Amino acid sequence: MRRKGFCSLVFSLSVLAAAMPALGHHSFGVAFDVEKPITVQAVVTTVKWENPHTLIYVDVKGKDGKVEKWTFEGFPPGVLYRKGLRQDRLKPGGEVTLMGFRSRDGSNFANLSLAYFPDGQWFCVQFPSGASAGASVQIPGTSAVCGGNDTGQYR
Repeated sequence: MRRKGFCSLVFSLSVLAAAMPALGHHSFGVAFDVEKPITVQAVVTTVKWENPHTLIYVDVKGKDGKVEKWTFEGFPPGVLYRKGLRQDRLKPGGEVTLMGFRSRDGSNFANLSLAYFPDGQWFCVQFPSGASAGASVQIPGTSAVCGGNDTGQYR
């Protein structure tokens, strides 16, 4: 009798697990709009160095002087670390210019393509050109574009 009950429990849990929707990873085009580039000068409030994506929470002062809360989604922390972006560069209270592409739903959410720091250094967080992950952004003050061989390098 115990064996029959255990088998019934396992079967029931299997059916429930199979009925749940599969949560797959989204592509750039599903969540973000290449036609909506965004550049914000911001103050970092929090950074969540967590999988599957690093999330950067910032305060952005609008034209009307009101502060808006924004979230930028980047690569997983391990990828950012291997590419050279360390936690000490994006710490609470730090100023940074973030560039990327806004979410399709128009909320204050965007992918992170480029982080530009007050000391003039910038960090390209974009996939190489030709990848389907996103779109390129122009690096401030240059004719260079974030992507291709510059991916994941400080300049």
